[in-house]
Amino acid sequence: MFLKTLTMRGFKSFAHATTLELEPGITCVVGPNGSGKSNVVDALAWVMGEQGAKNLRGGKMDDVIFAGTAKKQGLGRAEVSLTIDNTDGAIPIDYTEVTISRTLFRSGGSEYSVNGAPARLLDIQELLNDSGLGKEMHVIVGQGRLDEILHADPETRRGFIEEAAGVLKHRRRKDKALRKLTGLQTNLDRVGDLRHELSKQLGPLARQAKAATRAATVQAQLRDATARLLADDIVRVQAKLEATHTTEDETIRQELENTVATLATHIEQFTSRVSQHEAHTEQTEKMLARVTKAVSKAKALAERARDRNELLLSVQPSSQTGEDPRALENRAAHYLRERDTAREDLEQREQKLQDALEKCQQAEQELATANAELAQQRELIRTHLRERASLESEATVATRALEEAKKELATLQDQQTDTSAEEKALTEAQARARQLEHSETDLDSQHETASAATQKARDHLTNVRENLAEARTNLRQIQARIEALTLAATFASHDIGESGIDGVGGPVAESLTITPGHEPHVTAVLGSLATAVVVSTMDTAQQVLTQFDGDVDLVVLGEDAEVVPTPAPDGTSLRGPAGEHPVREYVTSDSAVMNNLLDHALAGVYEAPDSTTAHTWMHEHPACTFVTSRGEVFSQHRIRRAGGEDSARMQAKAELEKAERTQVEATEAVAALEKNEQTTQAEFEKAQTAENEALDALYESDAKIMAAQAEVTKAATTLNDVHERINARDSRMKVLKDHIATATQRAHDASEKLNSNTQSVDTEPDTSVVEALTAEHRELNETVMELKVSVRAAGDRVKFLTDRAQALNRQAEREREAREKAKEEKERRARMAHEAKTLGETATQLADHFSGVEERLTEQLTALKHQRHTHREELDQAYEQRAQAMEKLAQLKEAQHAANLARERHVLQLEELTRRANEEVGLGVENLIEQFGPHVPVPVEGENPVPYVRADIQKIAKQAKKEITAIGAVNPLALEEYNALKERHDYLEAQINDIEKSRAELLKLVDEVDAHVRDVFAEAFADTKREFERIFQRLFPGGEGELTLTDPNDMLTTGVEVFARPAGKRVKRLSLLSGGERSLVAVAILVAIFKARPSPFYVMDEVEAALDDVNLSRLLTVFQELQEASQLIVITHQKRTMEIADALYGVTMSGDGISKVISQKLSRETTSAH
Repeated sequence: MFLKTLTMRGFKSFAHATTLELEPGITCVVGPNGSGKSNVVDALAWVMGEQGAKNLRGGKMDDVIFAGTAKKQGLGRAEVSLTIDNTDGAIPIDYTEVTISRTLFRSGGSEYSVNGAPARLLDIQELLNDSGLGKEMHVIVGQGRLDEILHADPETRRGFIEEAAGVLKHRRRKDKALRKLTGLQTNLDRVGDLRHELSKQLGPLARQAKAATRAATVQAQLRDATARLLADDIVRVQAKLEATHTTEDETIRQELENTVATLATHIEQFTSRVSQHEAHTEQTEKMLARVTKAVSKAKALAERARDRNELLLSVQPSSQTGEDPRALENRAAHYLRERDTAREDLEQREQKLQDALEKCQQAEQELATANAELAQQRELIRTHLRERASLESEATVATRALEEAKKELATLQDQQTDTSAEEKALTEAQARARQLEHSETDLDSQHETASAATQKARDHLTNVRENLAEARTNLRQIQARIEALTLAATFASHDIGESGIDGVGGPVAESLTITPGHEPHVTAVLGSLATAVVVSTMDTAQQVLTQFDGDVDLVVLGEDAEVVPTPAPDGTSLRGPAGEHPVREYVTSDSAVMNNLLDHALAGVYEAPDSTTAHTWMHEHPACTFVTSRGEVFSQHRIRRAGGEDSARMQAKAELEKAERTQVEATEAVAALEKNEQTTQAEFEKAQTAENEALDALYESDAKIMAAQAEVTKAATTLNDVHERINARDSRMKVLKDHIATATQRAHDASEKLNSNTQSVDTEPDTSVVEALTAEHRELNETVMELKVSVRAAGDRVKFLTDRAQALNRQAEREREAREKAKEEKERRARMAHEAKTLGETATQLADHFSGVEERLTEQLTALKHQRHTHREELDQAYEQRAQAMEKLAQLKEAQHAANLARERHVLQLEELTRRANEEVGLGVENLIEQFGPHVPVPVEGENPVPYVRADIQKIAKQAKKEITAIGAVNPLALEEYNALKERHDYLEAQINDIEKSRAELLKLVDEVDAHVRDVFAEAFADTKREFERIFQRLFPGGEGELTLTDPNDMLTTGVEVFARPAGKRVKRLSLLSGGERSLVAVAILVAIFKARPSPFYVMDEVEAALDDVNLSRLLTVFQELQEASQLIVITHQKRTMEIADALYGVTMSGDGISKVISQKLSRETTSAH
């Protein structure tokens, strides 16, 4: 198995699709820094399921998507595909090639696939685990991975070996099994408590179910008898109802009704006529009112028309407005003539300005030419000055060099040649180094003592945490038991207590405190009083009775209830057997009223050990009552056995209170253990601090030893430097003597050149011409400015005169328009006056016409009112006749009413019997008579049916009622509750058996996993230890390296320590090694794991960057050994590493920020030649 191809699309810097064809041997990926080489390693880790963004050198997962550059827009997804050659079948899948793909979208979605089929991350991880590739990716050694391995704790190093050995998947199975075990234990405790409580409730419910069954049979007999008696009563009442039918004089009644109907028709006709006349009268009145109003309006309109005509004729608009338009036009023409004159003056001034500008430009050109000539003269002067300064500097330098050479020669001649001080310093440094090495022994002992104390504190902390976990588990079990007991202690009257009615409390039993062990006795004696609900007032009790149907038992015990003192009983009559305590002593309450009630209910009640003793004591003390633990109550005239359900609830309530007290104790114990844990944690941290301090002291001692050794090296180097300086001084003195002669000659030559340069460079150039031209140019500029101001002023004068003439013309036009409008207004007023006069005449004519109409309507209204009065008199006569006829009809109906009363009584009786039939039997009248009428024979059990005899049926009903009374109150749902409770109890039994079986299987699985992990890890560690020692000897010839277990007796949790001592060094701690040595040790650990449990491939990202040539050679030899069994992909900058590669991939990045890849496959001959 080996990696065949890697394809990246949009992953980090690989914006374009890039495919790497990987070789089975060693593949090197090279390229400059920042080109994207390490992104290849990240792509391999990512496609194999890496979930940590930091492990991919990012802040969040979508950082792996190409983010874009200045020249290319960012992409919306990243996709990596890895093809694995599976010819050897290392991956348990029926394909010779396996392609794993992973896609991440910028929107947050992700996809996995195997050979193109969608897959889950878990599927890919399990597929790779089976081939030795865990999710920790120990086969990928990225940048910084070596330091992580060195600084890892022993448990983490163990994880590297476990992953290579394939142990991690077994540990995950174990962890999953342990989590299931914890959940199973909690469920088992809850189910066990529920089963225990249900077992205690089954017995009482069984007895109640038996009583309910018998009561149901008797109630069926009573219902049959009741139905037959009701059917007999209904048949009799129906017969009487038929006999009470009365005869009436239908003829007289019909005539009176016809007369009343005829009169009603006449009244309706008269009423219609009166309504029509009233409507006509009302319509005439409305029309008269409108005509009267129209007359008034017409007269008013005529008056307003006359007033408007007079007004329009009296007021005339003026035809004269403002100034004469012709005068305004003459003034405008004057301004235009002045404008033409001003325009000619403007043109003359503009011509003068143009001439002045041309002269000014010519002066500027002459001035520029003069300035250029002046600049050339000045540059020539500066050149001569620089040449003279250079000659002076050269002479100065030559002189200074001669003086420095002479001074250095004198200094070398005065230097000391004695080396005794350096030799003495070397001897002292060697002595200090030996002394520090001897003193480190005590520090090692202190560190070992502190480590032992830390381990002891760690063990103590572990024990405390185990006790705390056990206490918390116990607390959860107690809480589960409280939940079960709360359910079992709930009374049947709980619904009333939860009704939300103000003033309703809980059952009486909840307000009682009973001595443990006496609950059955107290509950049996109190009976229904124990389950009665406490209410505050009688009004509250009445509200409860109205809201709830069925049996309701209430006790009124408000805060304002009066405490009635208990009457003192006869001391001799209520005194029980000698030495026995009354039951009243075992029950108390916080309420004084409740205690008074208990005094009455439990007066003279004593406990008896069994029913025989109770029977004997009852005859000896007939005034007392005795109760046994089975709920049997013996009194002088009554013996009864109470149901066990209320007793079980009372016991559950007592156990609930005990469990709540236990919960408080358990909570306090947990709090104490948590406090102890904090104290122990502080002690452990203190011991750990002491250990760290001892280790720091040891590190400090090591640092001092290294510093002393550095001083020795420094002193030896200093002594060698002194000897070398003496030899160098002699050589330097010879060189300086030659240099002095040369410098003397150079100084002489420079002085001669300076003397020969006698040209004067102090003369300044003539600037008179430039100054004259500058003054002339300044005068021309001033003339141009004056002409520009004059031209602007003339232009403003032309514009003013033009605007003024235009304004006068516009004013003249407005005056003409105003005069035309005044003329039109005068004509319009004349037309309006004529129209007003015509309207006034028309309104006068209308007023005269409406006045005539008003007179005719007034006469018509008077006639209509007279007709309405006549019709109303006729209507009153019809009403009087109808009243007489109705009075006679009422007398006839009153006589008929007495005959109907008897019938009504029978009807009421029949309705009552019908209601009883519906409520008591649930049948209608017809069905009741059909099934239970007197004609239906009465069935007899085991015999033929007999005819109905009312007396016999009455005896059966009476006997059934008596038997129901003897049975007493029963729970009608007891049988259903018993069956449901029994079914639940059996279900819980089956669940407990299943949980126990699952728990045993999980424990067996955990033991098997532990045994397998021990064997696999022990074997893997032994192989890794052996390989590490062999690899270490090759990487560090003459050194010592070893892997040890922190706790060899516990192969499940022991960590792995690393000890390394290169040749020539005494220290074994990794932190004191150099950077290259630490890298080699980390590589040795990884290679040992690789060789002990080989993987199909390994990826190395610049692991040899810190190595010198010698160590690099050793590492490359190890790489070639790994190549024999595995595929290697190496990211490198080292040329020698590239030489052993079977294929080279070069990664480059141009200015567009996108990585590109070039490849080269190398033959072994080519590699050897290089």
